[in-house]
Amino acid sequence: MNVNKRPMKQMTESRLYLAEIVGEESLQGHRMQAGAILDLMDILAGRIAFRHSGSSVVTLSFDRVDLTFPILHQDLVRLEGQLVSVGNSSMIVHVQVYRQDLLSREFVPAQGSFVTMVAVDARHRPNRNIPGLLYETPEEEKIRDEVERRKEATRLWMQVQEDVDGDEDLRIADIEEQSNREKQEYLNPDQTRVEVRRQFMMRHENKNGAIFGGDILLWMDRVATYTARRFTRNRNMVTIAMNRIFFKEPIFTTDLVDMTARVVYVRTNTLEVEIDVRLHRLGGEVVPSHSGYFTVLNYDEAGFKRPIVTGLKLDDADQDGLRSYRKAQERHRLWRESAAAS
Repeated sequence: MNVNKRPMKQMTESRLYLAEIVGEESLQGHRMQAGAILDLMDILAGRIAFRHSGSSVVTLSFDRVDLTFPILHQDLVRLEGQLVSVGNSSMIVHVQVYRQDLLSREFVPAQGSFVTMVAVDARHRPNRNIPGLLYETPEEEKIRDEVERRKEATRLWMQVQEDVDGDEDLRIADIEEQSNREKQEYLNPDQTRVEVRRQFMMRHENKNGAIFGGDILLWMDRVATYTARRFTRNRNMVTIAMNRIFFKEPIFTTDLVDMTARVVYVRTNTLEVEIDVRLHRLGGEVVPSHSGYFTVLNYDEAGFKRPIVTGLKLDDADQDGLRSYRKAQERHRLWRESAAAS
């Protein structure tokens, strides 16, 4: 495509919203799992990307999602989104989620994320024939600057993770945190592992013949939460953050899908679950598909934070386990620094 003749669209043309009363009547007032809201966020991001590009689109990644305000069953939830960046075939959509507070009758921010979608052709290859995006006002230029800052943060995040992969002689004494040394019982990383396998059905397909990203996010959150509950032996756990979900390969109904989850990091009241998804193709090929990290909160029946009494049994001989622990530390550090700067 001739870049000089690339059609351009205004940012305001992409703005859309969804609004829905979520969850089950029988569970009214109980906190919802994150997966259902992630599903709605994916639907809205996909609709916005399709509207801008006029092309089929697939989900590539979710930025970090922090659940700053709990969403309860039977809440009215409003999701607002707009396109904030366009590459050759990729589109970044900012989605903000609001929950209506019954006491004030006002919508309050609950969570948000930057979702990257990719335009694809009939063969699931990137479609580079999509319009660009105009930045016309000072406010839109600020949004562009924020997107660039986010992109740089993503590059730093990936570099830090790669740097840890290069460490060949990690030692518990150098990296273990005090909060992990004060637990009552310990499991080694392999003992925390949960493995599930499923085959998606045609009802889960989008118009491209692949499985909806939202259905995959629902499944990932469900498995992450189960893994956390099994680790703590407490049913009262809920996802409060999701960090860097990557969609590397589309999933089809012909694939057998393996998901492996394990606890890689434990703090006082929260833990992090690492998720990896692999696909078994019809021809026998096994390919990595999705990955991500879920931060899960431990709480009691009254809804208050509850200390986690189970820790990770780290071993100097288990360099893979130590690298996973160290990576999680770095993810937490980067999130803390980003939160302090914002």
